[in-house]
Amino acid sequence: MVLQSDGGGKAYAFLKPITGAEKVVRMFRGLFKKFSASPSVFVQWTWIDGLPGFLSYERDGTLQSTALEIEDGAIRAIYITRNPDKLTAAARH
Repeated sequence: MVLQSDGGGKAYAFLKPITGAEKVVRMFRGLFKKFSASPSVFVQWTWIDGLPGFLSYERDGTLQSTALEIEDGAIRAIYITRNPDKLTAAARH
């Protein structure tokens, strides 16, 4: 499993991909512990570049898309986009 994110230098994002299911889970656990008092706000399920995913507003108001690459019933990759330039169409929904 790999997690990749794109902030485009305009929104916080991981600079390098996080590889390995254990590392990805550990990262999400850490974020949940740190920010569970101010969680993301789910917006809607959608298709992102042909992959199932969802839009959410993060705790700082940043719109984020999360796409899931699924193979044989397992998540193989998570693609997070926080770059506002790439989310202008999504922001209109």
